[in-house]
Amino acid sequence: MIIRKAEKKDVKGIISPLIMALDEMKTIFSGCEKEEEIIAKYEEFFLLDEGRYSYKNFYVGEGDEEIAGIIVVYYSDDVEKLDNVMLRELNKNGVIRKEFEKEFYENEYYIDSLAVNSAYQGRGIARKLMEFAEKKGKEQGYEKMSLLVHIDKEKAFSIYKKMGYEEDSKIVLYGETYRHMVKQIK
Repeated sequence: MIIRKAEKKDVKGIISPLIMALDEMKTIFSGCEKEEEIIAKYEEFFLLDEGRYSYKNFYVGEGDEEIAGIIVVYYSDDVEKLDNVMLRELNKNGVIRKEFEKEFYENEYYIDSLAVNSAYQGRGIARKLMEFAEKKGKEQGYEKMSLLVHIDKEKAFSIYKKMGYEEDSKIVLYGETYRHMVKQIK
């Protein structure tokens, strides 16, 4: 499997795993309720040159000439700038929000989303994507990786623990409880 920086041409291949990863948050960030509108909004966000879900924040794992999995990572201190794009779009659609609820702390290289297409699950692709992101974070001078895992997702929590992530707090976002997990990568 090859892991590489996403490109705009990947737009159709990243949407399904992204929406799977976002789960209950997909409507929060898109401002949409209908599945086709949600898909269209994330495609639009992906094609932008800036923003939380811009292609610039994605790495893709390719398998058999298609996208097997995705990881979305960015520096937590950049989120205000990254979110302005989405907030402007929401405001245009009548969803007035000044900011999104905070899901990370300062000075973290944050794993926003991670997903593997069902045909590729069980092959260690999620682990490879995370290790790749950690390597990229280290190369860029970041000292700490972080991620959130829903309180009910014990299997994912266990996998992250095995990879060296430790729970340091619980965060409630939009009424749902998540474990905030960190790993030192210096």
